[in-house]
Amino acid sequence: MDVLLAEPVQALVAINVLLTLSLLFPFLAGVWSLGLPGFMAVGAYSSAYLTTDLGVSIPIAVLFGAVAGAAVTLPFGLLALRIRGIYLAIATLAAAELIVLFFAHFKLTGGVMGYTGMPYLGGGWLTALATSMLGASAWMFHSRLGKAMKAVGSDPVVASCNGINVAGIQLISLGIGGAFAGLAGACFAHFYSFVAPANFAFHRTVDILMFLVAGGLTPLGALIGAGTLTLLPQYVTALERWAPAMYGMVVIAMMAWRPEGLIPSHRPPIWVRRRLFRARREPEYRYGTESKEGNTDIHKIQSGPAGSIK
Repeated sequence: MDVLLAEPVQALVAINVLLTLSLLFPFLAGVWSLGLPGFMAVGAYSSAYLTTDLGVSIPIAVLFGAVAGAAVTLPFGLLALRIRGIYLAIATLAAAELIVLFFAHFKLTGGVMGYTGMPYLGGGWLTALATSMLGASAWMFHSRLGKAMKAVGSDPVVASCNGINVAGIQLISLGIGGAFAGLAGACFAHFYSFVAPANFAFHRTVDILMFLVAGGLTPLGALIGAGTLTLLPQYVTALERWAPAMYGMVVIAMMAWRPEGLIPSHRPPIWVRRRLFRARREPEYRYGTESKEGNTDIHKIQSGPAGSIK
């Protein structure tokens, strides 16, 4: 319990939840964007520069970090209209590396030595912010926009035939993902009061991708995946150095036994289905065929919980 109350752990979980949400919506729309570190770096450095050098208040700087992360996705959105699948993933990954390389050589933000001096934002504020964004994500996931994203991700041709603007939905999903990544970067910068290009390496994309694969393509799945895999190494100190290997074993197990994740997007969790769709075991009657005497036989049918006939 003391681990959950520790402020650094709360902040780490909140940041990882935001980062997992940044992958959720593009993946829902079938946009395999792996530019997460670049978008996060843009949000972190832009908000840090505003508060440190320009004296802007923290809420405005954090909001600007989210806007900057969303704005930087526009070129990637235009790229997504031309290429698909693994080619888009490789292209966005390369672009993210270019963004990080730019900040590594940008003297105004410290270059490879990093950027420091940002005002502090407490872990409680990060937790509250992540909770509110999680609620907004759940609302968006079940809205018409979320359903359009799932339709585009499932089959863009069928979605287009049904009147859905596939290109527009994919651009919006990328913008939402970039905003969440920029917001996470801004929170990261103001909690640790230090950012460096090494904080936005490729390993961060791998970790967050594992969180999403384990939890499932839903906001609740993002919370469970990010929360569980972030807290588990904190509870068992001996596992902290083995966290990457543990993440790999979890993903292999999920691919073997539950490839859709703990909370799949195409159906509600089993406890919800049992509560909402529990069938009553009541006998039903229907008329059968007529007998030789001219009487109609009545057959009694027992219905099971899933509507099966016994």
